[in-house]
Amino acid sequence: MKKLFIVGAVVLVILVLAGIGLYIRAWGRFFFSRDWKYQGYVLATGECNMGNPEVVELADGSLMMYAHGQTKDSLVLENNTYGFSSQDGKNWKDEGLLLANASMPTAVRLADGRIRMYFIRTLGEYGNRTKEKGIMSAVSSDGRKFEEESGYRFEMGAGAPRPDEMEKLREYYTVPDEGRVEDIKDFAHLNVAQVDGGYRIYFDESGMRADPGKYGSNAWPLSRERSIFSEDGVNNWRLDPGVRIDVGQPPLDEMQRASNPSVLKLSDGYHMFFFAGFSPWEDLTPWKRLVWGGTYEAISQDGLNFQIINFPRFPGNDASIIRYGDKLLAYPGRAQKNRNECSDVVMFEKQLSKAEL
Repeated sequence: MKKLFIVGAVVLVILVLAGIGLYIRAWGRFFFSRDWKYQGYVLATGECNMGNPEVVELADGSLMMYAHGQTKDSLVLENNTYGFSSQDGKNWKDEGLLLANASMPTAVRLADGRIRMYFIRTLGEYGNRTKEKGIMSAVSSDGRKFEEESGYRFEMGAGAPRPDEMEKLREYYTVPDEGRVEDIKDFAHLNVAQVDGGYRIYFDESGMRADPGKYGSNAWPLSRERSIFSEDGVNNWRLDPGVRIDVGQPPLDEMQRASNPSVLKLSDGYHMFFFAGFSPWEDLTPWKRLVWGGTYEAISQDGLNFQIINFPRFPGNDASIIRYGDKLLAYPGRAQKNRNECSDVVMFEKQLSKAEL
């Protein structure tokens, strides 16, 4: 009888834990911020050319969205930058191909009204990458027709292993001071912000994995947020000291991947929005958090040291956030039903608080 009681108690505990996990997954969406109002889909072209959207306001008050990917007319594995324009942030017009062989675009409006776009250009296939991978730039007077500026603004991340070569990823490491450029094995998801004294590009550092000594062949990939700085936005880019958002940074102790930064300055400081990924802990310990993946927010007074808010602002990945009048507009991606590797763009909207205005 005692043995039967113990077995029954164990089964009950398992059922309770499973129930808690299912409850959290089912109701987790209610823990997203109520300040962000869902506005629906704003871009669904049927193509695969809306990855990593970035939005900038032009001098005339209209908006341009830059995104990368391919269309049916693109070459295989080609990543190009495409443009979309809007007068209200909700209705978008396709402006077509803007730059070929240019991925992860981000843009900023200069003092003279021109737009400078930064993008990643890589020469060589996986396993045969040269040092010619880095951040380049182009300028435009209307946000549509761009002229490339010669040379790389910054080079790093050459020779990254293929996605299926986990054993070649480097182990997680700390970053004393500025760290070394050669330690960065791969990078992605650029976001430029005009900051005090110049320009800062935030980016994902990837090409790392969890400790294989502890997890063996089951070690998983990691990513975090780093940044580079330049006074004029063209020359003398250098790594900022330390890490902006790190793996497992409190209060997101289980976070394994911080990615897709979007930074803007409001009256109360710099706000970074980023996607937080938690697997494998999200699957192994679902009861540890009320809500897991989504776009989170962190706040900083200097644009370097960020404090994370514990709950996500809204669901989705690859979000671009822009201030437009007295509101914030957010444009995360949402996977297409028939092609998970491609995304459409949805919209969230938030009224700015008095502290943020």
